[in-house]
Amino acid sequence: MDWLKYVVAALATIAAGWTVKVAISNRSKHSKRTTITSQKNNRAGGDIVGGDMYKNNRE
Repeated sequence: MDWLKYVVAALATIAAGWTVKVAISNRSKHSKRTTITSQKNNRAGGDIVGGDMYKNNRE
């Protein structure tokens, strides 16, 4: 009967993993987060930087 506790522990682990998977799956289905980025005919005549830019101009 020593093996019985290992079988029960394995089944409990599988059940817990399945529960977490279902919870995450349901949460992502009901999420309202959508990100759409559309850019058309954009031109840049200089530097495009998303943060701070430090430039050393030499003449």
